[in-house]
Amino acid sequence: MRTIRYFIMVNAKRREDIIYLLKYLQKLLDSDLDKRLVEQDLTGQQGRILFYINKEVNCLGHEVHQNDIEREYHLSKSTVSGIVKRLEKKEIITIEKQHPYAILKPTDKGCAIIEHIHMHKDKTINQLTKDLNEEEKQTIIKLLNKLIENMGGGIETCGRK
Repeated sequence: MRTIRYFIMVNAKRREDIIYLLKYLQKLLDSDLDKRLVEQDLTGQQGRILFYINKEVNCLGHEVHQNDIEREYHLSKSTVSGIVKRLEKKEIITIEKQHPYAILKPTDKGCAIIEHIHMHKDKTINQLTKDLNEEEKQTIIKLLNKLIENMGGGIETCGRK
């Protein structure tokens, strides 16, 4: 009996714990994204790297090299090399050999996958906010931005809201 009461008490507290709620929401959103990536024959890690390459190349105009991915995601050279080779084999990115580094770019197929994921992201946002009015949606956006700023963070965008 004590165990059940403890379980109820802990979970009731969790519903008031902002960090728990944010982590749980992130878990649900990551699961939704992973499902969309699997539909495109990509792993979560491959998808994140594809999005990173696209952002750097098509949004910021930067060249992307394997060591950029290693630094960004704290991955070993061999791990990144394997992911990049698989993405190239699936014709999702190209590798342009230029001295001293190879330059990575998304292909048309890679860009189409990104657009497909963004389309589903819009559906996810609609599902997430279906019972909220415009004022509530704007309040959530404002509050989340305040939380991010309070933690010293900023958000990079690529022409999408």
